[in-house]
Amino acid sequence: MTGPKPSVNYWDSRKGYMCKFQGKQYLLCSGPDDGPTGPTYMKALDEFTKLLKAEERRRTCTQTVREVLERYLKFISNKKKPGTMEIRQRSFEPFANHRPTGGACIGEKPVESLTHVLVYDFLEHMETVPRPHRRKLEQKRRKPVTWGPGSHRNFVIGINAAFNWAVKSGLIARNPLQGMDKPAGASRGAEALLGTNAKEIAEVHERIMEVSRPHWRPFIQALKDTGARPGELAAATAADFKPDMGAFVFHKDSNRRLGHFSHKTSKTKDRVIFLCEPTLGNVKELVAKYPNGPLFRRRNGKAFGKVNFVDRFMKLRRRLKMPHLTAYSYRHTFATEMLKAGMDVDTLAELMGNSPAVIRLHYSHLLADAKGLREKLERFRTAAAGTKSPLGAGVS
Repeated sequence: MTGPKPSVNYWDSRKGYMCKFQGKQYLLCSGPDDGPTGPTYMKALDEFTKLLKAEERRRTCTQTVREVLERYLKFISNKKKPGTMEIRQRSFEPFANHRPTGGACIGEKPVESLTHVLVYDFLEHMETVPRPHRRKLEQKRRKPVTWGPGSHRNFVIGINAAFNWAVKSGLIARNPLQGMDKPAGASRGAEALLGTNAKEIAEVHERIMEVSRPHWRPFIQALKDTGARPGELAAATAADFKPDMGAFVFHKDSNRRLGHFSHKTSKTKDRVIFLCEPTLGNVKELVAKYPNGPLFRRRNGKAFGKVNFVDRFMKLRRRLKMPHLTAYSYRHTFATEMLKAGMDVDTLAELMGNSPAVIRLHYSHLLADAKGLREKLERFRTAAAGTKSPLGAGVS
């Protein structure tokens, strides 16, 4: 709705209650000025409410789900990060094209016909969506894959953002998915780890490196050594490498140069990714080879993209028979091993570019270890008392 907010007013010239709405004047009820509780005023309010509801229905009916989603994507194309845009587009497309049993595509339906149940049915469908066969020469687009809890949650958040924007922009009168429950976010469990101890992790990593092509190996080694997000490493350039620190430094928004990578916490702080061997040596070689542009590249010299990560690790999963392996398995393993080794939450959060709250949320199963907590308590108490710790005798 545009222009001044409509209201009910008494006009002496018309001897009744009037309102100006959508550029037109409406006589709501003739009679005396008896507001705020008189019968004439109350009837005028009732007619005014009917007028607003009729306009709400009209505005909502004129927009289809696809039209709203397309206009929202166009709006965020220059405002959101490319990764966010890609995620939204990739989830909205199957939703708009989804055809419930005995009905038209959701995208062609009017917005007002959209219900929570319709969305839940779509999410259930995406849990079992088949993967169509495609020939190697036709691999221009990523395969549709089954959705897990994280995909469900991201979709509900994204679709609500689209309709809330449409309400604020005046395209529709209300968000039909208002109040929809968001699926709970799922933390990665032990199944996503490369192994349960240092020996297993080293063996699995060696197998991954053996079956990976040479141009992938420095990138995969960097995932293991840094625990960084795949997208951060893929964006790293020679200009981001600081030899004196032995680290990549991505600056926060206030210091970031135009066109440089905008990391996840760029609004508040720099992102520093410390490098150790052998990744540090690999990066020095790549800096000399590629003084401009991304350091980690595909065989054809082009930069790695998100689709490349996903497809590469899908192939590794099938070849190594590790159904839960993803690029983020390295990050999850890194965090798990650091916590097991006794690293404090604040330090780990800084190394991984997260907040301590995020670390506690996703790794609470490690932080809440009863024996570990008791040992910390005993060490604190004995240190404070200046006595020897009794832990060597065991716990009864």
